[in-house]
Amino acid sequence: MKIDDLLLLAQVHKAGSLSEASRQLGLPKATLSRRLTALETSVGARLFVPGAARMTLTELGEQLAERAARHDDDIAETRHWLASRDATPQGKVRVSVPSEFAMLVLADSFARFVRRYPKVELELDTTPRRVDLFNEPYDVAVRMGPVDEPDLIARQFMLLERGLYASPVYLQARPAPQTPADLADHDFVVLTQGKGMYRKLLNGKQTAEVQMRGPLEANAIGLVLSLTRAGGGIASFPFGMVAADVAAGTLVPVLPEWRYEPLPVHLLTASRRLMPAKTRAFIDHLFETVPEWAKGPFLAVPSKFSGLVERKS
Repeated sequence: MKIDDLLLLAQVHKAGSLSEASRQLGLPKATLSRRLTALETSVGARLFVPGAARMTLTELGEQLAERAARHDDDIAETRHWLASRDATPQGKVRVSVPSEFAMLVLADSFARFVRRYPKVELELDTTPRRVDLFNEPYDVAVRMGPVDEPDLIARQFMLLERGLYASPVYLQARPAPQTPADLADHDFVVLTQGKGMYRKLLNGKQTAEVQMRGPLEANAIGLVLSLTRAGGGIASFPFGMVAADVAAGTLVPVLPEWRYEPLPVHLLTASRRLMPAKTRAFIDHLFETVPEWAKGPFLAVPSKFSGLVERKS
């Protein structure tokens, strides 16, 4: 017995005749009659009263039609539910994001997202490891720097201009550097991930290499920021992360005409195909709320996810 044929029985019973059911369903009357006959054969009993002047169901036929109608209603409700989910973002969006970046840069955007979409629950996971988007229940990963995972879809949505900053307290005790070479005589507040590394500073076509060294080291950019405010030394930050400090005078740009190479920030997903409305809305929202300082000189931010230029990383 085929489920589809049972649903056809329910439609015929509801329509009141084969002709009307044929019209409503867009099926030839002969096809409909043949499938109902096949249903009778599979059931092993008559579903229609033979020889009746109009279509009349037997007692068994009515019982089957009523049961099938309930399933038909459930299927219609399920279709409506699926359509509403696609139209209205809802459910949980799970995002992997670096802790400090979430707190210092994205917190406002995240809060605005849940106000904008009250039926979406945003779960932020700040685990430092690289999550597996194919085998773990994550919808999006926010990744700093270049992406080297070719099976993922990577979309650049920020480009962070990074400069050097220090507090007035520190610069009162040490003469402010005038050239990159002067940095050799200064202390840095070092982010552990960059300890001992040489970084290239850029000023137009000029370049200079600087080694980040100093007596203070921390593995969290937020702590590096606090130590720099307290006068612990010079440190490197994306401009937007310290814009409020510069405006308030708690931090001062050091060698303001020199910059580190911009740091890209990517959104990663396992696939764009059949993406849920909730995930699409989240990505759209992040692009729509990118601050001007994070767009970079060459990063065009589209207004809608559907217009993104997608690339394999």
